Amino acid sequence: MTGQGGLFVKICGIIRKEDAVFASECGAAALGFIAYPKSLRFIPVSSAGKIMMEVPGNILKVAVFVNPTSDEVAKYIDAGAGVVQLHGDETAEFAEKTAKSAEVWKAIRPKTKDDVLKFKGFPASKFLIDSSSGNAYGGTGITADWELAKFAVEALGVAVILAGGLSPANVAEAVGQVRPFGIDLSSGVESSPGIKDHAKIRKLFEEIKKT
Repeated sequence: MTGQGGLFVKICGIIRKEDAVFASECGAAALGFIAYPKSLRFIPVSSAGKIMMEVPGNILKVAVFVNPTSDEVAKYIDAGAGVVQLHGDETAEFAEKTAKSAEVWKAIRPKTKDDVLKFKGFPASKFLIDSSSGNAYGGTGITADWELAKFAVEALGVAVILAGGLSPANVAEAVGQVRPFGIDLSSGVESSPGIKDHAKIRKLFEEIKKT
């Protein structure tokens, strides 16, 4: 499933129904719900489930975790998440177990090509290439290394989604350079953490149409 112009677009860090609905109407193919309590964009499973119910069924609902337990994952799947995005240090065994209940994506924050290659064969249907930013797990607004992202597109053998510091201002350049399957934005389309700026989302899709 792809969005505007064949490019898969995920808007992450959703905490409000109106933002989820607007992003879907603009052309987002997936929405991300942060299940990591330390995140500024954390959304409890009960709230996430209510928003997921308001979004069309053809939109992928992605629950984003950092080193979760199987029980935590199961709660968000039961609430309506069809994709589990693993953003921490989860093992291949954990991913395989999770894949029995939902599609699994793996986010990686590479500093070198070896950091990319060690995930070759990891049991995930898609990879996200995010920025390497210390102990932060995404949502920092720091731009990912596009050269490493391009290498990942060529080396991993499955769909790669580019994340990290994307915005309407740089999305065309990023897509042109990396040629990813899709893109993932959070802070780049916000007015404050978790609060999406509808004008920025609209601008994003206008820029995508130009690429």
